[in-house]
Amino acid sequence: MRERGVPLRIAGGLCALLLVGTALFDVRQSAASGADEQEKILLIAPAAPGGGWDTLAREMQNGLREEGMRFNVEVRNAEGAGGTIGLAQIVNRSGQGNVLSMTGLGMVGAVETTGSPYSMADVTPIAQLASEYQAVVVPADSPYEDLDDLAADWTSQEDTLPVAGGSMGGVDQIFAARVAESMGLTPGGINYLPYSGGGEVLTSLLSGTSAVGFGTLGDFADQAEDGGPLRVIAVSSPERLDGVDVPTLVEQGYDVEMSNWRGVIAPPGLTDAEADALAELVSDLRESPSWADTLERNRWTDTYQDREEFTAFLEEEVAMTQETVEELGL
Repeated sequence: MRERGVPLRIAGGLCALLLVGTALFDVRQSAASGADEQEKILLIAPAAPGGGWDTLAREMQNGLREEGMRFNVEVRNAEGAGGTIGLAQIVNRSGQGNVLSMTGLGMVGAVETTGSPYSMADVTPIAQLASEYQAVVVPADSPYEDLDDLAADWTSQEDTLPVAGGSMGGVDQIFAARVAESMGLTPGGINYLPYSGGGEVLTSLLSGTSAVGFGTLGDFADQAEDGGPLRVIAVSSPERLDGVDVPTLVEQGYDVEMSNWRGVIAPPGLTDAEADALAELVSDLRESPSWADTLERNRWTDTYQDREEFTAFLEEEVAMTQETVEELGL
């Protein structure tokens, strides 16, 4: 009886092993099919919670989850030094193909003014996603109706006319410098008053401390509506923006186009395949319904650029920013 039982036990064991193997194969197949969705993505926001880069990172996080592209998405803030603390973190993650950092013109400027040991040449550009255009604003009762009015006074009071904007070396000061230069002024000689944000610039304008303000259009849009305390006299877009009845600088004869653009960069040391995978993920998100809603809610303009376009654009922005910062003596 034992001799007959041995083959039965062996056969039973083989069947069990076959079932386990089949189950493991099914699990592996299932895991493989969902690997992309479950792979962790780290998004570095090189600013404090609530800022523009933080908003971009969290909008990406929500969009990736809502669209089922990634579910394990972490946002980590790395504030300080105009974004260069976050830049250092992304550079020090060389070879990690699941990390993206937010970036923008503010970071490009900070690299030139903070003594950062790292630059945009040390990262892998992935894509530009969106932009906010800059605005030249004055109090609603200001005598400046357009840029010609402002230029007439500014050229005669080059080093005394008080103009307000964000922090030294930031996007707003770079914008003010480019506008001043287009009017024949020396950028480093203007009387620039730096503030920490749009709210303080508004207070400066309304109190008479400054005569003109430079900043992101979105920071002033609500205050510039009918009956508001501010008036926008120019925007830095290449063409008039939909729903914004304000002439551009170029339209008024001043050769300045500029945007507070926002994009994403990856660590150095990635293979082309790894960089392309990240770029494809960002591209897919950008084409999704949730991202269209993101653009509308935040009043962002879609200025998407793929890897190749963004890389070339960054080189131009760095060169132009270096020139402006040198002129400002920063």
